[in-house]
Amino acid sequence: MAIYSKIFMYVGLFWGIISLCLLISAWRLAIKKDVTRHRFIMILLTAGAWLFIASYLLRYYLPGYTALEVPRHLVPWLALHGTIGLVPFFGATTLVWARLRSNSTSHLNRHHRFYGRVIVSIWCFTHIGGILNFFLFN
Repeated sequence: MAIYSKIFMYVGLFWGIISLCLLISAWRLAIKKDVTRHRFIMILLTAGAWLFIASYLLRYYLPGYTALEVPRHLVPWLALHGTIGLVPFFGATTLVWARLRSNSTSHLNRHHRFYGRVIVSIWCFTHIGGILNFFLFN
């Protein structure tokens, strides 16, 4: 495994644990109606998710990178994890974007709580899956 891939696995584990904790904190802050800190954490998490995906894709453009050997029995899991992971990735991005636009009459802003509840559940699953991936491939 190339050095970047090895480093990425540890960064992914670190990101998974930290972001899961931040996500749960943001959820609790939303319940307490601490909008300012909730908003800050959600913007941080969404920006972090974009950075994580960019660094994941960067692996494929680095010279000397060799693809990770994926055992056949793990292919369905990785396909499920990756596909489901896109839902909160784009969902959170859309919700943050809608909130930052400050158009309180938009559909997303009027139903922010409902969409947030759905997305946070899927996002937690994705982060737990990412942590599991570390142990499956190390």
